[in-house]
Amino acid sequence: MFPDRRRFAWLASHTRRILARCRRRVGFIPGFSRKPVHLYVPGGDDKYPSFWIRDAVMECRSGLIPLAEMKTMVRVILSFQNGPETRYLAHRLRIAPWAIPDHINLPGIGAEFQKNHPPGAVFYPGTYSPGEDQGSGLYGVRPPDDNIYEVIHLVYLLVSSETSQGRQFLLSPVAGIPVWERLHSGFQAMSVDSRTGLHWNTPTDWSASNFHDALRHMGAVALTSCLRFRAAGQMAELFRCLGVRKEEETYRHLAGCLAETVRRTFQREDGWLVAATQVNRQPDTWSTAMAVYYGLLKNDYATAAAEALARACRDGSLSVNGYLRPTPVWADAIPGKVVWEDARLDREKPYGWYQFGGYWPQPAGYVCWTLARTDRSLAVSLARQLVEHTLRYELEGAPFEWINPAVLKDRPGEGKWYGPSAALPLEGFTRLSRDEDEDEGKR
Repeated sequence: MFPDRRRFAWLASHTRRILARCRRRVGFIPGFSRKPVHLYVPGGDDKYPSFWIRDAVMECRSGLIPLAEMKTMVRVILSFQNGPETRYLAHRLRIAPWAIPDHINLPGIGAEFQKNHPPGAVFYPGTYSPGEDQGSGLYGVRPPDDNIYEVIHLVYLLVSSETSQGRQFLLSPVAGIPVWERLHSGFQAMSVDSRTGLHWNTPTDWSASNFHDALRHMGAVALTSCLRFRAAGQMAELFRCLGVRKEEETYRHLAGCLAETVRRTFQREDGWLVAATQVNRQPDTWSTAMAVYYGLLKNDYATAAAEALARACRDGSLSVNGYLRPTPVWADAIPGKVVWEDARLDREKPYGWYQFGGYWPQPAGYVCWTLARTDRSLAVSLARQLVEHTLRYELEGAPFEWINPAVLKDRPGEGKWYGPSAALPLEGFTRLSRDEDEDEGKR
C-alpha cells in the first residue's frame, strides 16, 4: 500500500469520518423531489453552507460514497442546469446555455444560512445569491468552466462502476432530457478558442474555475483545458457505452488533439505547465501534475513534468507538511510580496493567504503519482508528511482546505475537515497502491 500499509489504512478510515461530517440530509428539493435525499458539502465545519458541485464530485472520487447517493447528486445537479438559452444577469454577467451551477442553496443545509439566502442555483463563486444579482464580475463574467467536466466525471465514475446499468442511467431523463444529452450539450456549449479548443480568458469574457477561482488568468488557461481533455476521453467512453460509435470517435479525436495542443501551448522547457499564457504565466502545480495523472503528457514530456515537481519539492519551494503551493516560491511575481502577476486580491489579504501563496492538500495525490515516475522515495516522503500532519491535527479539523504556518500563526489551517482534502489524496494513493500491486504481480 502507498505510502505504507499503516498510513494508507488510517487515511482511508479518516476519510470515511470526514465524509460523514460532510454528509447532509435535505428534506426536499424544490423542483426536484419532496422526499429526503443525502448530499455532500465541502467541509465538516459548514464554512461553505451550500452544495458545491466540484467538491461533491471530488469527494465521490474517494470510492467511499454509495452509488445510490452519487446518482442522486447527478440528478440534483442536472435539474438545476441552465436550459438551451443564455440567461443574462445584472452587471453584464451571463449564464451560458447548459451551464452547470457553481453551487446550489438547498433547504436543510445551513439553518442560519437559509434565513438570508433562498434556495436555488448560484452560478458564480463569491456569492450566495441565486437571483439576478450574482456578483459584480470579480469572479468571472461567465460561470466557472470546470463544473460540466466535473459532472461528466461523476457520471463516468457511475457508469464504470455499474457497467450493466450504465446505459440505462445515461438514457434516464432529468426534466425530460436524457442524462447523456445534458452532458453532451453542456460540453459542446463551452466557451473555448475555435482554433485550438483550449479554454480562453479575455478581460471582457473570462471564467474563474476550480481551486483557482480567486485568480484571474488571462489568455489560454491550463487547468480547465486539462479538464476538457479528461472529459473528452470520458465522453468517448460514455458514448461507447451507448453504442454511438460516431460520437465516440469524435470525442476520442478531440482528446488526442487537446493533448497535443495543451503540451505545445503550456509546457515550458523545464517541464512545468504554466497557469495561463498572457497573465499569470507562472508554473502551475495543479495543471502540471494533472496532465501526467490523466495521461495528457506521456513519455519524455511526462518525465520532464515529474522532474520539475521533484526539484521544487526537494528545494523546499513547493511543499509544507505535504500540502502544496499553487506555484513555487521562486516563481512569485514579486518575491516575498506578490504571488501572481494578477495581484488584485493580494492587496486584500497578507502575502501567503489562500490561493495567493497558501499550501493546499488536494493535488497531493496527483503530485505523488507523478513523482513516483522518477523518485518513489520522494513521493512516499510527501505522502507521509501529509498523513502525519493530518494525524497531528485531526481533532483541530485536519485535513484543512489550506494551510500556511507563516500567516496562520494562531491556528494550523483554514477550512476544517475538508472533504476534497481527504478524498483526492486518497484517490491518488489508492491508484499508486493498485499500480504497485500490478507491478509486483508481473514480477
